[in-house]
Amino acid sequence: MSTWSWISRAREKKALELYIEHASKIVSIVYHALIAIKAYKEGNWEKFSEEWRRVFDEEREADELKRKILAELAEGVFHPIDREEVVRLAITSDDIASYAKAWCRRISFIKENELPSTLIDKLIEMANYVYEAAKIILEASRELLAGHRSKVLELANKIELYEEKVDDLHVDALQEVLLYCNSAKTSNCMLAKEITDTVENAADKCEEVADVLRSIALLR
Repeated sequence: MSTWSWISRAREKKALELYIEHASKIVSIVYHALIAIKAYKEGNWEKFSEEWRRVFDEEREADELKRKILAELAEGVFHPIDREEVVRLAITSDDIASYAKAWCRRISFIKENELPSTLIDKLIEMANYVYEAAKIILEASRELLAGHRSKVLELANKIELYEEKVDDLHVDALQEVLLYCNSAKTSNCMLAKEITDTVENAADKCEEVADVLRSIALLR
């Protein structure tokens, strides 16, 4: 291996180590966003507000970690393809946290116990799959750093399976939204639809991250 290639790989390793920290933070954000939905269902507005604040603060921390990763990529010696893929990894992963924050924010606009429990149950199930997918992203990133290509590919496939489960639940959740909209205020009806779509969007981003992880594993 040439000196240039060795330096490039060393810098890539440092960027991936930062990414693992970033992915760990995203797992925490999604977890607290999931707990926030559960607190809403229980009518525990104090707990919901506590979890929502945690999501808000940690999402800012995730943004800072993303900026550190991008700064590392800007300053270091990288193969152009490696740099592009790690940039995509950091930015797409950060979108998962942004969507988790978004679904909490939208729920906070609807007063306690306004959304029907049948819809909340679907949202909890969807968010739980997003959480499971986020945990696998973290596991896959560690395997990527360790150089276990086949394991990364296996985990990427698992992430896609969770995304498919969310897609199926999304259809059911939209049916619950339509029923709710028959009697709800227009503003709450719109928010219910946005919340449902936002959880599904988070799952879509998990799948996109899986694609990037797979791409990096194959290119390395």
